[in-house]
Amino acid sequence: MVEVLVVMAIIAVLVVVLLPAIQSVRATARRAECQNHMRQVGLAISAFESAFGFLPSAAYGRPYEYIRNGRRPPGDVIASTFTDLLPFIDEQPIADQYDWSKDWFAAENQQAVNCQISTYRCPASPGNDVQTGIGSGGVTEPSRTAAVGDYSAVYSWGFPLAVPANPANYDIWGVSALSPVLERGGYAQPRLVRVTDGLSRTLTVVEQSDHGQRWVGRTMVDASPPNAKAWAPWAGESCTWILSYTADAKTWSPTGLGPGNINANNSQGIYSFHDGGANVVLLDNSVHFLSEQIDALVLFALVTRSRGESVEVPR
Repeated sequence: MVEVLVVMAIIAVLVVVLLPAIQSVRATARRAECQNHMRQVGLAISAFESAFGFLPSAAYGRPYEYIRNGRRPPGDVIASTFTDLLPFIDEQPIADQYDWSKDWFAAENQQAVNCQISTYRCPASPGNDVQTGIGSGGVTEPSRTAAVGDYSAVYSWGFPLAVPANPANYDIWGVSALSPVLERGGYAQPRLVRVTDGLSRTLTVVEQSDHGQRWVGRTMVDASPPNAKAWAPWAGESCTWILSYTADAKTWSPTGLGPGNINANNSQGIYSFHDGGANVVLLDNSVHFLSEQIDALVLFALVTRSRGESVEVPR
């Protein structure tokens, strides 16, 4: 009996000692798998540009079909950057099911948008695989569902510096590589020629995990926020402003450059479930892990495509 108790005690000690190491190995593996997924997305963006001569658009709402095809057909649709990329991540069968003449949450697109796409998921995300109740622009379909994604295309910097919805109050040079907004007003298909800051210094896609729930810091504050129906699915409005938050991560910084820039709030900003930072994709297809301690001005420079900054990606 004594020998058994001694063996059990030794095993207990070993478990206590080894458990943190095992958890660390698992976290490292999840982070590496996430980076691999995002690298595939980056390569898909380049393949899309090679095929069509312009970049896929990070677009909000109904201008999408106009930006995608250079024309505005009757009944312009709401769609996603990530739907455009399906043929370039070996998901052509799903793309073939998708009806571009309909909104992404329409009944005709239910089969396509409910397909689980591992490339669009981070293995560290705790969220559900499916969002129930989907829609956009004030239209909600409570009974319809869609598979979720954990990545967002970068539209621009956020309040109050570069939000094109308010042209009188934004930095016209604060838009991103995939943004359809022109520096001098209007919309157009995004093109490489407009990215004058350099492909290795300009973000395209970032982690923005678990949109089906609202996270502030590492605390879940809302299990089903109202905007989840539009933002959680990979086929939905999967683009984002990059907001810089105050120290408590509850509100965006009134100056536009606060201390909370990564893993502060997953409402509008870079957010992951990796310790210490988040993965991002640059226009040269490289994937980098940005620290939570990144300076807001450095991140702002990486978001924008043509402001003339010469910052390097923090290592």
